[in-house]
Amino acid sequence: MTALSLLALQLGCSSPEPDLLSGRVVDLSYAYDENTVFWPTAKAFQLEVVHAGKTDAGYFYAANNFCTAEHGGTHIDAPYHFAENGNTVDAIPLERLMGEGVVVDVSEKCQADRDYRVQVADFTDWEQKHGERLDDKIVLLRTGFGRYWPDRVKYMGTD
Repeated sequence: MTALSLLALQLGCSSPEPDLLSGRVVDLSYAYDENTVFWPTAKAFQLEVVHAGKTDAGYFYAANNFCTAEHGGTHIDAPYHFAENGNTVDAIPLERLMGEGVVVDVSEKCQADRDYRVQVADFTDWEQKHGERLDDKIVLLRTGFGRYWPDRVKYMGTD
């Protein structure tokens, strides 16, 4: 979730149009199901099977209803989530969600301090080490918290 929150912060920066044919798509998501971790005040994922089987007319039909909070599992936090005048997800151009991704690894710091807050220095240190600016990159933040998934208490630090 943190990586996607940072992605939302990067949406305000300009970046070149991605060349999708020369890159590769990487699925960073976890399964979205009854084990999905949600923000503590959010409703959990609910799936209601409406029908799965043969109908009275003899043909197969399957349909479900689902209800879910927006802040659970692998998701993007829209800039609007924390910025009154920020974009909602539907207003973010798709090309802003594709591009070169880089990983800023703070997992050792997070392991030493579960309440570690990312610092500007984490990003400037990455830039110095790699000789590149992050302005035109999609920044993925590796916290190491994925090792706790889907244990809600270990992942979120609370029930």
